[in-house]
Amino acid sequence: MHIHKLLIILPVVLATVLFLLPEHTDAQNPQRGDTRLVIIADMNESYGSVHYDMYVDSALVWIERWQPDAILTAGDHIAGQSLALVEENIRAMWEGFEETIASPIREMEIPFGVTMGNHDASRSGTFDHERDIAKEYWTTHPHHLRFIDGENYPFYYSFSVNNLFIMSWDASFSVISEREREWVAEQLSSETARDASMRILIGHLPLYAVAEGRNRRGEILEDADKLFEMLRDGGLDIYISGHHHAYYPAEKEGVLLLSAGAIGSGPRQLLGSDHPPRRTITVLDFFDEPHRTVISTFDIENGMREIKPEELPDSIEGINGVIERKGLGGE
Repeated sequence: MHIHKLLIILPVVLATVLFLLPEHTDAQNPQRGDTRLVIIADMNESYGSVHYDMYVDSALVWIERWQPDAILTAGDHIAGQSLALVEENIRAMWEGFEETIASPIREMEIPFGVTMGNHDASRSGTFDHERDIAKEYWTTHPHHLRFIDGENYPFYYSFSVNNLFIMSWDASFSVISEREREWVAEQLSSETARDASMRILIGHLPLYAVAEGRNRRGEILEDADKLFEMLRDGGLDIYISGHHHAYYPAEKEGVLLLSAGAIGSGPRQLLGSDHPPRRTITVLDFFDEPHRTVISTFDIENGMREIKPEELPDSIEGINGVIERKGLGGE
C-alpha cells in the first residue's frame, strides 16, 4: 500500500476504534458532571515522617488536570499520634504537608475541605497538644472554603460547593460527641441543607468496617447503627470516610457510604476480597439533569486504571454489620 493511501485510511481507522470504545473509560477524562469533587485520604507515611510518597505527587497532578470544584480529604494528612514526637516534630510534619500538598492545592485555587484523622489530631484525650497545633495550622492557612458554619473549624463545620451542602465532623476517635451529633442534626434540618441538591458528611473513621486489620472496635465509630439512623433520617446522601485504607462504595437504605482508599502508605485489602491492596483516588461527578452521582475511582499505582464494581465484593461483613456494594439493589 502506498504511504499516501495509508495516511488517508489511518484517521478513519482510529476514529472507528475510538467510537467502539466503551463510554467514559478514559481515566484521563471521566465525563464531567455539573459539580465535581475529588476525594483523597490517608496520605501520611510512618510516624513522624515529613515526606510523602511519589503517589501523592501523582495524585496532585491528576487533580490539577481534572479541575474539580472542590477537593475533600478523609483525614490523616500527617503522621502524628505518637507520644515519642515532640512539638518540633509535629510542626515539622505540618510544614512538610504545607510544602508538598497544601501549597500546591492553594495555588490551584480549588476549595479544600478536610476532616481530622487520628494521626492529625486524635480526640482520644491523649493527644490534645497535637490538636492545638492542628487547629493553629488550619486556621492560619485558608483553603478557599465558603463556610456555612465555620465556628468550630477544622474539627466540625459546614460549607457549600455549588449546590452541595457539605459537613465535616470530628471522627478522629471512635466516639462522636453528643454536641457534634446535635450539631449535625441541626445542620441537616436547616433550610440551606434541605434546599441543597445533595447533603454530604466527611469524617475519618467509618461507620462500618471494610478492611483487613481494621475489623475491630476502636477502628470504626461506636453506635454506628444509631449514628446511621440519625444521618439517614436527617436526609444525608453521602458519608465519606477514610482510616481503613481501602476503597469501597457501599449503599445502605439510600445513603452512599464511601470508604476512600489511601494515597499514602499502607493500603489495605478489603474484607472478603482476593484483590491486593490498592492506592486509589476517587472522582465524584454530580449531574443535575437527570439527577445522578457517578463514582470514578482509579488505581494510582497501576497506570490510573479504573476500578470496576465487579472487582469489589458484593457485600462486606464486618464486626458491626453487613453493607452492600452500591447498585446491587437494581439501580
